[in-house]
Amino acid sequence: MTTLLQKMDHLVYAIRLDRIIFMKMQPRAFRWTPLLVIAALAVGYVLMAMVPNVLVPGFWIGWLSFYGAIIAAHMFRVFGPRFTATVHHPLDERELMVKARAHAMSGVTMTIAAMLGCFYMTTAGLPWFWHPNPPIDWINLGFGVQGISVLLPTWFASWLQPPPVVDGED
Repeated sequence: MTTLLQKMDHLVYAIRLDRIIFMKMQPRAFRWTPLLVIAALAVGYVLMAMVPNVLVPGFWIGWLSFYGAIIAAHMFRVFGPRFTATVHHPLDERELMVKARAHAMSGVTMTIAAMLGCFYMTTAGLPWFWHPNPPIDWINLGFGVQGISVLLPTWFASWLQPPPVVDGED
């Protein structure tokens, strides 16, 4: 007779969740796909900000797009280039260098974006510029910045990886 813990353990292996938990899969380089996630973040944020009424379908389309893109950004972090060492697979020197460069480049990018955002927010008195008004717009903006900050190191590390070797026999 199996216990509940044994059944749960068997379920982890049956649905292949062990590949994610124990980092058994090969890391992938996402070069252009993060642009789709960034576009979904922007479109979703704009739709949610433009349609403040929850009863309008455009709000829910924006909500699904925005928060789906945040989840996708976190999934890209898991399936993308390796940033976390495991017991059986420590990071080698090349992976450590790629990790450091990707985080540095994303930090510079986020800092420049934050400075530009601060300069943009000083135009609050001008009528033709949009600014987040309800508190939920500011909260969503914070989640968007968090999603971008998770996605950028993965994106930069993907471009820092060597291109995949093309087999001449294909």
